[in-house]
Amino acid sequence: MPLAKHFIEQGIKLMQINEYLRSELVRAGFAGVEIQKTPLGVRITLKTSRPGLVIGKGGKRIQEITDTLQERYGLEMPQIEVEEVANPDLDSQIMAERLAYSLDRGRHYRRAGYYILRKVMDAGARGVEIRISGKVTSQRARCQIFRAGTMTKSGQPAEEGVDKGVAQCIQKSGVLGIIVKIMRADTKMGDDIKINEDELAKVQVKAKAKAKKTRAEKFAEEYGVIEEEAAPSEEDKDLLDEVDEEDISEVSIESGKE
Repeated sequence: MPLAKHFIEQGIKLMQINEYLRSELVRAGFAGVEIQKTPLGVRITLKTSRPGLVIGKGGKRIQEITDTLQERYGLEMPQIEVEEVANPDLDSQIMAERLAYSLDRGRHYRRAGYYILRKVMDAGARGVEIRISGKVTSQRARCQIFRAGTMTKSGQPAEEGVDKGVAQCIQKSGVLGIIVKIMRADTKMGDDIKINEDELAKVQVKAKAKAKKTRAEKFAEEYGVIEEEAAPSEEDKDLLDEVDEEDISEVSIESGKE
């Protein structure tokens, strides 16, 4: 089999598995799946916000999913692990599935969109963008966008700090496409400024000392304070050494008499 055809078939199989798990775990807050081959079989990690619904009573639900993956998709000895999402309100895929589930139940798209928007921002996100595309209110398709906060569109912050989730909602008028983008609060931006507090304290101390010295100089100039005499130069020292103490006599200055 050609290598390109092999990768295409693997990608199609992964997409089918993802679609099956999304349809089965729609109420469990499905956030994605990771498949990894090991010497003992295939390890499948399910990310969800409600692990109890995935496992089921006595592990019955997860056993049914394991059997389906093995028979329908040909996975050898699948081992399923369930991973709970710490903060589901900041997971874009979970929020996209929630929005699609709300639209399936007949909720108005504006009310559902703004509800998800407030939910994400209250959880501490830096920014969020929600797109609902399709025949929302009429027979003509259009795109409705909900935005809040800050959202980067390009560059490294957009690739590393923005989480993207995609979901679909099938209605009588047609299929609605849903895209949710969430920008995390810890995203490093190129224009972020961090102040070094230690260096700032040193600069402030030097500035205060310089300001005090300047005020002292102004005081001396204003009140005529005489500065201390400077040390004698080398020429003055040589002249003083040439003069002997014997050559110096006492001189008295008396007031002149008329």
